[in-house]
Amino acid sequence: MSHTEETLVLGDSMHLVATCTTPDLPASQAGKSVPLVVLLTNSGVIPRFGPNRMNVHLARHFAQLGIPSVRFDLSGLGDSSRPADPQPMMAQWISDCRAVMDHAEQRHDCSRFLMIGFCSGAEVAHLLGLQDTRLCAALLWDMYAYPTLESTLRYRWLRVRQLGLAGVTRKVQGRLLTALGRAKPTVSAKSANPPAIPSHPPAKAELMQRLQALVDRGVSLHFSFAEGNPHWFNHERQFKAMFHNAPFLSHVSFRFLREADHLLTESHAQTAFLAMTDEWLKQRVLPGLRPDDQA
Repeated sequence: MSHTEETLVLGDSMHLVATCTTPDLPASQAGKSVPLVVLLTNSGVIPRFGPNRMNVHLARHFAQLGIPSVRFDLSGLGDSSRPADPQPMMAQWISDCRAVMDHAEQRHDCSRFLMIGFCSGAEVAHLLGLQDTRLCAALLWDMYAYPTLESTLRYRWLRVRQLGLAGVTRKVQGRLLTALGRAKPTVSAKSANPPAIPSHPPAKAELMQRLQALVDRGVSLHFSFAEGNPHWFNHERQFKAMFHNAPFLSHVSFRFLREADHLLTESHAQTAFLAMTDEWLKQRVLPGLRPDDQA
C-alpha cells in the first residue's frame, strides 16, 4: 500500500515539527476509520527519524497495514524549538505528545494511540499513558532495568572474561592500593561513558505501581531489551525476576532481542524489531480493540 508523508508544525506555540505518514487507502476503504494512530518520537537526543532511521522504517511498515503514524521531535530536540512558556522537561514532553495526539485525532477521527518508545522515549510513553486515556498500547524498548542476583553474576563473569587473568590481577592490585591510600581511584573510559540508557530510574516499587495502573486500565504493554547492554540487562529471565510475582506480569508481553544492540545498528536487528512489533500488534493490540473500533 502506498503512503503520503507530510511535515507539519504543531502545538500551541507552533514549536513542534512532525512528519505524518498516512496510508493511501483504496477506494473500497474510503471513509473507513483507522484502528489507531502510532506515535514515534526521539530516542535520547536522536531526532525523530529514530535510531538508525528506525522510526522511518516503522512508519512505512504501519502504512502498509493501513495505520497512520506521526513521528515528531519533542521540545528542544531535533527540529522542534521550546515553547514560549515551557514546563519542566518531562511535563513538557508529555504535553508535546498530547498536542500531537490532539492534531492526529482531528485529522484521522481516531482517539486510540499506540506509542513506540526507544530508551528515553519509553520513559515518556509510560508516563503519557498514566495521564491520557487515549494511549491504548505502548512498546517500551530498553527502558528501566533493575539488577538481579543472576544478572549481576553474569555481568561480573563477563567482565572477568573480557579482562583475562592479567587484567583481573591488575584490577585487584589497583583496588588494594587505593584502599591502602597508595593510589588514586581511576575511572576507565568504558565505565565513564556507558551506553545511552534511561538514567535515574524510579524506585522499583514505584515503577511497579505505574505499570499495574496501566495494565488495570487495559493498556497493552510490550517490553523489549537488547542484548547489547550486558551491564544493564543480560538474560532472558531477568525481566520476570525483576518484577517477581507482580500481578501485571501475566498481562504484559516481553522479548529479549538477542539480534540487537541498543541503537539497532545492524539491518538484521532492524528486521527482527519490525517482525517483533508486527507480531505484538496483530496478536496483542488489534484483537484487544472493540469490534466497532476496527470498523
